Formats: sequence, C-alpha cells, structure tokens
Amino acid sequence: MSKTVTIGLDIGSSAVRAAEVVVDGQRRVVRRFAQVGLPDGAVAEGEVRDKAAVRAAVERLWQHGRFTSKSVVVGLGSQRAMVRQVEMPQMAANELRSALRFKIGEFLPIPVELAVADFAPLSGSGGGGETCKVLMVAAQREVVVDEVATVEAAGLRVEAVDVSSLALLRAVGSQPSPGAASGGLEAVVGIGSDLLTVAVREGGIPRFVRTVALASSYGAQGGNDASAGPSDKGGSSGTARLSGTALAVGTASQVDSVVSEVRSSLEYLLSQSGSAVIDHVLVTGGGVMMAGLVERLSAAVGLPVVLAQASVQVDEAALGLDKEALTEAAYRWLTAIGLALWGTDAYGKPSLLPAEVMARRARRRLTAGATAAVLMVAAVLGVASVDRVHAASSITSQINGYEQQSTTLQVRINGLGYVVRIPDEVASERALAEEALNGDIDWLGTLARIEHAMPAGVTLETLSLAKTSTNVGPPPTPGSLVGTMGLTAQTTRGANAVAEFIDRMSAVKGLYALWVTSTTNTQGITQITASADLTTAVLSNRAAHLPGGAK
Repeated sequence: MSKTVTIGLDIGSSAVRAAEVVVDGQRRVVRRFAQVGLPDGAVAEGEVRDKAAVRAAVERLWQHGRFTSKSVVVGLGSQRAMVRQVEMPQMAANELRSALRFKIGEFLPIPVELAVADFAPLSGSGGGGETCKVLMVAAQREVVVDEVATVEAAGLRVEAVDVSSLALLRAVGSQPSPGAASGGLEAVVGIGSDLLTVAVREGGIPRFVRTVALASSYGAQGGNDASAGPSDKGGSSGTARLSGTALAVGTASQVDSVVSEVRSSLEYLLSQSGSAVIDHVLVTGGGVMMAGLVERLSAAVGLPVVLAQASVQVDEAALGLDKEALTEAAYRWLTAIGLALWGTDAYGKPSLLPAEVMARRARRRLTAGATAAVLMVAAVLGVASVDRVHAASSITSQINGYEQQSTTLQVRINGLGYVVRIPDEVASERALAEEALNGDIDWLGTLARIEHAMPAGVTLETLSLAKTSTNVGPPPTPGSLVGTMGLTAQTTRGANAVAEFIDRMSAVKGLYALWVTSTTNTQGITQITASADLTTAVLSNRAAHLPGGAK
C-alpha cells in the first residue's frame, strides 16, 4: 500500500474537529489534531443549522491547525442517517444498487428521491449462495447537501461523506477487557453534547448502529464543550482548549438518561439476535467525563466499561500538544480519526457524497480547462504584439488555421443534427415504458416484508401472490386493491403463535383485510391458512426512475 495522508473533519454539536492521519501500509499515525468551538445552536442533533457560524469555525480550524491539505472526509452524525446490514438476493452490482434504493423507504420515512445512499458488499457474503449481505448507508439528501456546501464554502474540498458512527467504529481498536467474555460482540458508545451513538460490531463488521438525541446536554465542563470559543486556542497546533480533564457536572438525571439509552439499545440488539453475547463496552466523548457515569453504566449493563482508545500511533512531536491537551484529546478525537481512515475497512468506501456535487465539480473542471485555453491564446497574442513586426505572418497563419478548424467543426456539427431529435424520441419511449409499468408490483419487496413479519417459531410453507389489476387504463388510485395473497404456515407454539401471526401480518405494508381462513392442529403442529388483499402500497414505482425524466 502506498503512503497516503488523509484528513477527517468531524462537525459536532459543540465544536468542529479535524485529524490528519498518515497511512503507510499497516502503520497509521496521527500527526495533526485541532478543534474550534461552535456557538450554541450552530449544529443541532448532528445537522448544520447556522451555516455562517460553522463555515467561520472551519476556516479558523484550518488557520490554526497546520493541516497539509484542504481535501477532507466529512462525517454525518444526524439521526436522519442510517447504517444497516441487509441481506439481498445474489445479483449484479448495478441491479443490487437499484434494488437497495427500494429498501431505503423501510428505514427512512422519506421518498427515495429525497435520499442519498451507497452500499458495500461484506466479506464472505458472495460465496455463490442465493443471498448476500451488504452494508447499506443512507441519509436525507438535504442534510448531506447542506453540510457539504458549508464545508466547501470554507475553502475545503469534500472527498467523501461518511456516517460518523462508522468512523467511530473504524477508529477504535479492539480492546478485550480482563475478565470479559471473548468471541462475542463489542459495543462502542460515543457520548456527545446532544447525541448518543451506540455501535456494535462483530469481527470488525458493523452489526448494529443507533443514534439518539439526548434530552438535555450535561455540564459545560464535559460533553457540552461550547465553551471552546474561537479565541480559546491552547497548544501550538491551535487546538481549542476545552476543559482539561476535569469531571463534568452532569446531574443524576442526565447520567440516568445516558445509562438508560445505552442499556435499552443493547437490550434491543440482544433480543433481536437470540444467542448473541456482548463482551464489553468501550466509551468515548466528552460525556464520559461525567462523574460516576462509567461505574453506573457498567452496573446497569453488567459488563466491563472502559475508555475507548484509538487504533493508531500518535506522533506527539508533530502534534505539539502538551500532556493535558493530549489526554483530553483522547476523549474527543476518535470520530475525526475514523473519518481520516475512511477506505481502510475490508468493506471498501461507501460514501454519501451526492451525485450532483460530483457533476458540479466536473463542470467546473471543464470550465477551468476552457478558461486556461483562452488565457493561453491571450498570452500568445500578447507576446506577439510586443514583436508584431516579426510575428505578424505567424499570427496570420494561426488565424487561418483556426478558421479552417472552425469550418471543419461546423460541418461535423451539421452532421449531428439527429442529436436534436433524441430528447423527443426518449420522451416517447419513456411514455410507452410508463404505460407498461402502470400498476407494476414490487414482488421482491412484498415477499421480503412478509418473510420479515413472520413471528419466531412460525414457518412459511407456501405463498401465492397474484395481481388482479391490469396495466391498461389510468394508474390505480392510492389505497385501491391491486392483487391478492394467499399463504400457509405452521407452528408448534399453538394459539399464541397464531395471535402473534395475525398481529404482525396485519401490520405489513401493502396487505389489507388479512383473513385466517382456517387453523388445524395435528399432533401438536398448528397449520395456518390465510389470505389478504394487496393495496397500491406494494407498487414498485419503477416508472419514476426511468431514464429521460426531469432531473
């Protein structure tokens, strides 16, 4: 692996932080770190609210941080960003990307066109089986666009947008605790000023990620580090000194809130995972300094709780931080370090950088190239004017050459007249395709939702899905019936399982008027026969994503 230098930019609710990391083979070294405080409300729940304040803070961060580049990987910590491990049928990468777009609606309550998403295949999931596992990241497009625009307004270039929870996992090395179990799951908890992140991994692969808003921020000496004002620059690298290593003045209710959220998140994961076991919990963030939090959390979850450590080396001489500032940085810098390590995971480089941002950059490059060409011609003409007597014939020759090229290009342009007709032809073909897709049902998504809704201990035996409407005529009105479903299932759990089956299947998106036509019990095995109607909620909406539409 060649030597690379990457900078991660973490935009928190109370400060902006950046870390510069050198990656040389397996060696990773932090050589720059700085932070600048933000005014209250500039960033709330991981989303930029005051673009001017954040832009100014980022500019100050680069003025004092001595960073060697303006290219950054930015983290997104919003609750409107999500990370999911999804199991999908084996298919080509381009087909998989299209199929995953329809999964977004199951996790984010927004239309697909308002989201930006990416995915990465997980190691060991492509062995020729019928399904594969992928890591899917998605977020509301508006949140990502605002953050990228703010950072680039400060004069930086955003190379990628990562989810902050993934960056946190990436930065934290595995830290087996004495007396803890081994071979289980590892939880990493980041406690910020108004957001709590709980991320769990297994064998280095994210298994569960949850970001929640805390009811109220804790004391100004801890996670709420808004006191790190722009003039608060300790250390030769321009690091904004926050509070040293003093304990936070968190109230008992604030500590209870953090402990309760972490415990409920871990309990939910374990309830969904069956036999999974969590070995220990690693904690980081300003909130860790709240007095008694680590002990209370360990008692509440019944696991060892220790301070998370970065899985990198530290170049203390290059950092230029005194001992106190370096100790405090260990609580604050993990997300920024993880962002700088983006792309070093086994699962690749999923990024939420919107396509329109990349397209805008491409247009700027073309414009810059054209401008450079004009300047070059102007320079040639300027030099020629100095010695116009001797260069007149050369200029005349150049002009004649340009005129010949112009004539040749005009002939070629005339020959491309058919291009003008292409939009009309595309629109016509699109109209035909939309008509053909009228009433098209997302069979794969419907099947997946039904399978997911099956209670534990209930096995699906047969399933039939039929379409009753046709593709002729106007599109079905929302809520109308477009098909039918019939299925049989069996269970050994008796009436309780039947009742749970009815509750869960009645909640499946697109199913209407679920009816259990019969239940029979033979030798302890209950056979369930059920039917339901399909509503317009099962339609695929593929027509909206046909090429040639409005961009």
